[in-house]
Amino acid sequence: MRVKINRNVCPAHLAFCERCLGQFLKYPLGYERRCFEELVDDHSDVLTIELHTGENDLVLALDEAQRRTLANEGWAYFVDIPVPMYRNNPK
Repeated sequence: MRVKINRNVCPAHLAFCERCLGQFLKYPLGYERRCFEELVDDHSDVLTIELHTGENDLVLALDEAQRRTLANEGWAYFVDIPVPMYRNNPK
């Protein structure tokens, strides 16, 4: 499955965002949020997330074990960019 997410369209606090994405990572076919721009079932066992946050674009390719880890720990810990708790002016 491939998902395109634009975090800038949702003003939620980072903790809510991590919980929201965590629910999707646990239940990819049964959970969709307003920050999702595209969701394509490509019949792959790997979940590819194209994530836009702030001025940054990231691509995460996750197998089932990695999805569970990110769902439980939060995605922001595993990326190489600073992720702010709040966004003053999301666009």
